[in-house]
Amino acid sequence: MKKVVSGVIGLLLFLISMLMLAYNIKQVKAEWTGTVYIRANGSIDPPDAPITSIDNVTYYVTDNIVVSYLGGIIVEKRNTVVDGQGFRIRGNSYYGISVTAINVTIKNFEIIGGGINVEGDNCVISHNNISQCFIGIHLKSFNNLICYNNLSTNSYGIYILSGFGNRIYHNNFVDNANHALTGSGNYWDNGYPSGGNYWSDYRGADEKSGVGQNQIGSDGIGDTAYFIEDNYKDNYPLMAPLFAFNAGSWGGISANVYVASNSTVLNFQINTPERVISFNVTGMQNTVGFCRITVPNILVQDMWQGNFTILFDSEPWPFRNWTDSTNTYIYITYNHSEHEIVIIPEFPLTMILLLFMLTTLITTVLLMKKRKIERKLS
Repeated sequence: MKKVVSGVIGLLLFLISMLMLAYNIKQVKAEWTGTVYIRANGSIDPPDAPITSIDNVTYYVTDNIVVSYLGGIIVEKRNTVVDGQGFRIRGNSYYGISVTAINVTIKNFEIIGGGINVEGDNCVISHNNISQCFIGIHLKSFNNLICYNNLSTNSYGIYILSGFGNRIYHNNFVDNANHALTGSGNYWDNGYPSGGNYWSDYRGADEKSGVGQNQIGSDGIGDTAYFIEDNYKDNYPLMAPLFAFNAGSWGGISANVYVASNSTVLNFQINTPERVISFNVTGMQNTVGFCRITVPNILVQDMWQGNFTILFDSEPWPFRNWTDSTNTYIYITYNHSEHEIVIIPEFPLTMILLLFMLTTLITTVLLMKKRKIERKLS
């Protein structure tokens, strides 16, 4: 009898588990499949597509999209921003995103298997992860800005068909069959000290610095140019991939701090009240590590009044820095294991002198009181 009861209970438990599994499978939402148009009049077609906007200027993607045979997102409206919010577009041989209007920004997408096609001028393509595509970013247009994208394992990272005046910098080109195909009149770096792109097959050294890369000391930029094809080149290739960290809002504008490093960067934090940026670096024991940290000037001024210092495992550490009209670039080297890097305000010389004078004054007063007491006792 006990065996029968046990068998019945076991069968009931099995049936319940199967019902729960079937219920859970039904609860998994399928990815949206199809083609979404942002029409010239601002409307979203079809209206049930996972894109929303409250002002017909900035459009937010709200779910993953599987590309249909016509493409993924097709932007026909000029002067717009399309924010992927980290959602994925999964394609095939068709483009994940096509832009046919001017002044369009495409950002924060994960694109796999179908790249970005740009046919409109004065567009911005930034902060996207693009992989496993035939062409990661295809430019048939003029005066576009392509920056802060990760382009990996594509047949072509960037392919410029006929456009010129395009600026391409601060992108990571990693393990593409062909990183880029370009023509004349395009720019593959942002000058010095801002730098160019990271190229995974670059084999140059970094022993010098400066506009001509002829000054003593490293700066995180290769000493020789990276040649893309023929005479087209990145004059200031980065020595390590560049990664973005959210720095919050400054002056009403969202800002990022960027770190190019051959170390693994962990636990990035910004403590605004204490005016501190901190993160950890780790790497293979006894190898040389470096960090090239890009901090917006507005943050440098608001947090540190333009003066800062580096603590490395709580100890003051030597660093080099450069500044342009937009950012401050900080460069440090170290030997690997795991370390903490902290950027803090530097006390101005006047503050140090005031503290010294105050300390001296307090010491003098205390000494005088002590002598006065000793005289009374004697």
